[in-house]
Amino acid sequence: MIQIGQWKGYYSYSGEKVNKFRQFENTLFDIEILTVNGNFFTGKVQDDLGTGGTEGVGDITGQIKGNGIDFVKRMPVLTFIVDEKGTRKTFNKKHPPIFYTGEFTNDGQTVNGTWRFKFCFVWLGIIPIPIMPIKGAWSMTLQA
Repeated sequence: MIQIGQWKGYYSYSGEKVNKFRQFENTLFDIEILTVNGNFFTGKVQDDLGTGGTEGVGDITGQIKGNGIDFVKRMPVLTFIVDEKGTRKTFNKKHPPIFYTGEFTNDGQTVNGTWRFKFCFVWLGIIPIPIMPIKGAWSMTLQA
């Protein structure tokens, strides 16, 4: 069962090339679980900009299934890395949903898992920008 409160964690992308291009191996984040209703929960998430995160406060909605957890992270804006120097540009478009899945450790205080987003298009004016499917690993721990 997930607990209401503050969780701290990180995510990383699969593939050394992607992390090198991003110039960060891990991006830190904070999650606040706000409600738990049976097996369902909601919360807020904020990435750390200093470690390559996306701007803004996002929403999460999820479900607990036994020792497993699934949730969707929705960030309010889209950020692209636009060159090999790691220059980032933020667009006033919603980020594609990010799907997280994981398992609690035996003590219920830590979750480890994988994340992914699916192929989609983001429209910048009349220009469709393809977002390729990508995935990675993540972990978070309940803060005392």
